[in-house]
Amino acid sequence: MPNFMNIGSSLCKELEEDFDDVNSNYHLQQMDIITYYLEDSMSDPSTPDLVIEGEGEYDSDDTTPMSSEDRFEKYWNSPNIMRDLLKCQSYVRTWLERRKFQTTQKEHRSNFFITQITNVQACVRGNMSRRDMSEKRKAFESSKEWITLVQAACRGTIIRKKKKSLMEYYLSNISSIITAQNIIRKRQKGNAYHRLNVDRNPSVGTVKRFVHMLVDGDLDFESEQEIEDLQQQIIEHIRENKKLDEHVNMVDVHISLFLKNVITIEDAMKCSGIFKKKKEKKRLSEMVAKNNSINLHSLSTYDKPSRDRLIVYQQFVYCLQTEPKYLARLLQMTNRGMLGSFSDNKIIENTVLTLFGYGTTSREEYLLLNLCKAKIKQVRSPQEFMRGNYTFMRLIVQTNRGAKERHFFRNLLSPLVESIISNQFIDLETNPVKIYQKSINNEETRTGRKSSRVPADSAAKALEDPEVREIFFNHLQNLQEVTRGFMQAITEAVDDVPYGIRVIALELNLRLENSFPKESREYITKVIGNFIYYRYLNPAIVAPEQYDVTESIITPMQRQNLAEVSKVLHNISSGKLYDVADHLSPLNRLVQDASQMFSEWFSRIMDVKDPETFFGIDQLGDQTSVSKPIVCITPSELFHLHRILQDHTKYIIPEEQGTLYDILQDLGPAPDSQNRNVSEGATLTLRLTSRLDTLSKNPASQLKQMLDNAKRIVIHVLRIQSGADLYTILNTPVEVEHEYMWTEYREVEFPEFLDNGSAVSKKRYLKVDNSGLIMDIKSLTFNQLKNIAKGFIDLLEKSGAFETNDTCQELINMIANDITNKNSRRAKRDEQIQTMRRTLDCLVKKQQYLRDQGAQYEGYLNGCLTAMAVKRGKKSRFVFPFTRQYFHIRGLQRQGLVPKYGSYKYTAKQLYDRGIIVSLGDIPEKHFERVPIILSMDRAGIVVIEGSYSAWGIHSVQVDMRYEDLLQAQYDGVQTTSVLDGAGLVNVNLLIHLINKKFYA
Repeated sequence: MPNFMNIGSSLCKELEEDFDDVNSNYHLQQMDIITYYLEDSMSDPSTPDLVIEGEGEYDSDDTTPMSSEDRFEKYWNSPNIMRDLLKCQSYVRTWLERRKFQTTQKEHRSNFFITQITNVQACVRGNMSRRDMSEKRKAFESSKEWITLVQAACRGTIIRKKKKSLMEYYLSNISSIITAQNIIRKRQKGNAYHRLNVDRNPSVGTVKRFVHMLVDGDLDFESEQEIEDLQQQIIEHIRENKKLDEHVNMVDVHISLFLKNVITIEDAMKCSGIFKKKKEKKRLSEMVAKNNSINLHSLSTYDKPSRDRLIVYQQFVYCLQTEPKYLARLLQMTNRGMLGSFSDNKIIENTVLTLFGYGTTSREEYLLLNLCKAKIKQVRSPQEFMRGNYTFMRLIVQTNRGAKERHFFRNLLSPLVESIISNQFIDLETNPVKIYQKSINNEETRTGRKSSRVPADSAAKALEDPEVREIFFNHLQNLQEVTRGFMQAITEAVDDVPYGIRVIALELNLRLENSFPKESREYITKVIGNFIYYRYLNPAIVAPEQYDVTESIITPMQRQNLAEVSKVLHNISSGKLYDVADHLSPLNRLVQDASQMFSEWFSRIMDVKDPETFFGIDQLGDQTSVSKPIVCITPSELFHLHRILQDHTKYIIPEEQGTLYDILQDLGPAPDSQNRNVSEGATLTLRLTSRLDTLSKNPASQLKQMLDNAKRIVIHVLRIQSGADLYTILNTPVEVEHEYMWTEYREVEFPEFLDNGSAVSKKRYLKVDNSGLIMDIKSLTFNQLKNIAKGFIDLLEKSGAFETNDTCQELINMIANDITNKNSRRAKRDEQIQTMRRTLDCLVKKQQYLRDQGAQYEGYLNGCLTAMAVKRGKKSRFVFPFTRQYFHIRGLQRQGLVPKYGSYKYTAKQLYDRGIIVSLGDIPEKHFERVPIILSMDRAGIVVIEGSYSAWGIHSVQVDMRYEDLLQAQYDGVQTTSVLDGAGLVNVNLLIHLINKKFYA
């Protein structure tokens, strides 16, 4: 019989649990089952007996009473019970096994167990793989040569097969392949060229791919050579014309001096009969003293210092005209009130307008526009421009209100203004308060009684009145119709708008867009509209009688109507809407629609040519013009301008160098009002000349030549050496392969040609400067070439040719720009050639004009000299008999040597007493009576001076002196000059006076 007392420990053992722990919480109590059943059945008699399944088959008829132990043993020895017990044990074992399996499975599925198993498996696989690999390596190493041969044969067969099939495919589709290759190459080059165009700083590699495009052909070099030849011819003609002009000016001075001296002598001769000799001598001495005195601020043309000063002032005005930066700084100081006591805007504005002749000619208008463009560059912000009252705006507006501009105003505005003026009943008042007050006045006038309506103090209260509201809306409707008429007329006028206004609007637009990219397009349009309409058109609408728009008398009502139209147009031009609460808010729709029309009109207005093209002006225009530019200015304006520039040189010329700085240094201190010898009402006519007379002295041309040379050298360097950037390339040491590549390159690029004038031959020579220094590029090593490139870049950087600190990249950008703009450069070059040819033709014509003018002046002077001498020679002067002059003339008559225009004999003593002779070398004054001096003239303009003295060792000394030379000496301020081969010294002014008196008076 099984012992169930140990079932607990067995189960715990199966479950791998501690039996003591189990007993602490669970106790399997042993009980007497039979006794339990019996006691249970006997406890309650009424309770039916428990029927045990299968019990009946074990009962026997034997009713012999058995003890409890017997019954217990009998019960458990029953087969059914034993079968059930076994089944129960099997269930328990199954449960225990299942539980054990689940526990084991859970352990196997844990991360730790899986990791351990994976490591073990990896180690096993690794050992197995290494063992297999070792065995294979041994096998392969023993068959290495054979395997290599097999592999090579297989690869060769496969490659040959693929290549054969590929070539068959290519040959069958060769046309398509060529087309595809062209498309790909074109796309790649197109992308690279697009980057060259678009990128702000293209790389050296991108530029290097297209640097071959800069190689010029024969036609390009022929064009360049033609430009150089034309430029050289232009320079030579300018220099020759300058010499001819100086000669003409000098002959003109001689004529002026001759006429002045003749008039002076004639006046003296007229008075000689009245005054005695002492008074005449006194007058002559005063005249000489006056001639000897020099006015430091005189602008006369009769003496060299004054004329030189006048020429410098002419150069001064010319420099201010052609270099607008100086006047732009002056006007900026004027706006800021930095001139102190000289800060009178009106005087300075009038002086500036006088300098540019009020823009009456194309040249003056072009130069004035350049000044305005220079002033536009000083605009700091659009807001400042809107608020400020810049001087250049007043200048350009004032100059664009001349005769032709008034004609524009008359054609544009006259019909519109007349339609308002002619309508006596139209009223465009838009102030409800005034309408309300006018309604009350009408009511009181009509009834003769005081109105009962309370005066309105605001527009809202006034509009509460029905009558006022009706009148107000009628006025608004009429105002809209009139405004639309003005808008239509203004927006249709594009080509008739003066060019000055259009080009300034364009420059202002470019300045605002480039300098202030964050500003919206609408705001920039608003600024431009404010300038065009408010500064230019609005005054002609508000005051039409001042601009010849109408000749009618405008009443206050009509002017008020024009003002209302002007206000609406101002809001339209600036795109400013009325506030919603404003009583004029119904006009917002009109303002929005019309603002778009105004914006489109502004765009059409700004579509103009550049000033150089429009006016047909180039830098040599003044050199080719037959007549010099003329400026009429009062001395007070000229000296006032000189004084301002002199006192504020540090601000106006901060670099303290340049043309204007040199001119101010030559002029010296500006004269004040006490030192001026001209009347305030007098007007000076300045014939302007340039201080820079030739192109070779132009610093800009020298800088451009240096920049072109630097780009040519850098291009050669880029075709040999590569690098991340130009700075790296220039600073990388030169290797042997670079020198070898350069040698091959220069042999191909610069071959030996017998014809030195060919294009290829010209490419190898580089013109370093204007002195004629030529550098042979082919004779240089690559290292020398790079050093020269670095030297050019350093010089350009010091000269200020670059705008940024990255000079190498900026030079690369310039080369890229040359590549992309090569076609346009060719077109400009052809245009430049045509312009230079026209310039050369004009210079030739001017040269011929100057020659003819010089010949005319010389002919006029010689004619005057001859006519005066002939006139004087016809007059027979009485000669006292038995005098020195009498015997002198008789001797000449006997010899037949009487000069055509007369001969006069004096002693040195006589001429010395008159002050004509200053000294006679070593001859003492007491011997002057023994020295005869003869003045004669046989040819007009040639005075023969003859003298003799016994101690000279020769019979006589005779010299010919040109009258023009004496006039030139007088003009140059020379007080004395030598005669008789240096033996005598005479006073120039008194000698001229004597010659005029004897031969021309």
